[in-house]
Amino acid sequence: DGCRAFWREAQHLPHIPTCTMRGVLENHTLPESLEMISHLLTKQSGSALHDSQVHVYDAVGYPVYCVNRNGRLLKNCAVGNSAIQRTHHWSPLSEEVEFVETKRDQLQGSFECAKDRHVFPWIDVNARFGFIKYVPEREKE
Repeated sequence: DGCRAFWREAQHLPHIPTCTMRGVLENHTLPESLEMISHLLTKQSGSALHDSQVHVYDAVGYPVYCVNRNGRLLKNCAVGNSAIQRTHHWSPLSEEVEFVETKRDQLQGSFECAKDRHVFPWIDVNARFGFIKYVPEREKE
């Protein structure tokens, strides 16, 4: 019911592009704190193609299991599926996960990745194709 209420009450503009990032984790970089949930999702979905919390086929910018007007609007705004990256769901985090980071996580660099890879490629692509308009220098000031 919570999902249904969220997508029913959500308000979205029909012309804003939606980009997503899809990830599949690898055991040699899986943080210890995500091991249990990762194995549960693999068992539940029957596939290890997930980032520990979201399956690659569900990693889209619109609701997959709830069909309504907002979902159709968001689906029309989708720029397309991103390439699958080797990453886990918490990879953008640093300070927020320090309290659960273990020695093994530090040794294997579980949280060591380029954090900007989650944002800047989509800004560049959307600007290149005109979805995001460049602001002239004189308007920036």
